[in-house]
Amino acid sequence: MSLCILTAGKTVTLAAAAFTLSWTHSVERTRWQEDWKVSPTGLHVVEARVKGSGAGMEPPEGSVLREGWWVYQ
Repeated sequence: MSLCILTAGKTVTLAAAAFTLSWTHSVERTRWQEDWKVSPTGLHVVEARVKGSGAGMEPPEGSVLREGWWVYQ
């Protein structure tokens, strides 16, 4: 599997079957992570995690608190 990304007018192809996006919320300064899988039908979220909660970032129903991270699928 490979993933094509278009950014700044250039196309880049990555030979990756899975990847993780990670960022820090600009106001709450809370870490977020999302695990993605590349499949023949497109991109699919495997799991998402947020380190805490705050305004507008409540973990969805069914989330589990694991080692300080709210984990959900």
